[in-house]
Amino acid sequence: VGVKAPMFSFKRLLGADPTLGVEMASTGEVACYGKNFHESFLKAMLATTGFKMPKNKAVLVSIQERLRGDFKSSLEKLNELGFTLYATEETAEYMKSLDIPVTLLHWEESGMSPSIDEQLKAEKIDLVFMFANNFSKRLDTNYTIRRVAVDFGVPLITNLQVASALADSFELYYNGKLELENKTLPEYYKEEAERGQ
Repeated sequence: VGVKAPMFSFKRLLGADPTLGVEMASTGEVACYGKNFHESFLKAMLATTGFKMPKNKAVLVSIQERLRGDFKSSLEKLNELGFTLYATEETAEYMKSLDIPVTLLHWEESGMSPSIDEQLKAEKIDLVFMFANNFSKRLDTNYTIRRVAVDFGVPLITNLQVASALADSFELYYNGKLELENKTLPEYYKEEAERGQ
């Protein structure tokens, strides 16, 4: 199975909003192969610029209200895998309503601590999931968080389907059901041919 992932150079584009739209063009692509979708997907993510496996297993989550239900099972998976989940105010309330342990991080302009910016700059967060849409209330603040994440080298995922696939892949990987084998495409073809005989 092959998965191709785009690469973006938002870190080099100072001030650019690191969100994807229909007119976005990637600066490159990575194609990776594996025994199944999740192996190929995780390899492709790791091969893109700046993405790395979470060393602290700490994730910041900010989900616009209309999208929260679509990410519920992924939040539960991350919690079961032992991830420390941080969230913005309304997302934290949603997670508490699901009995998912969460640490509230404040917007920097609130003057309260711990703040999102503090945690990102201190490298206490490995990954940011920020799903916003045109119904989001804090457009400027959301932009700032996305920008701080990119500027400090914290992987940022703004697409709910990609984040869900990542949570599924983490579940398999951390439970020992997913190996990230380095093989060439001809090696995979050879394995398939040998199985078919």
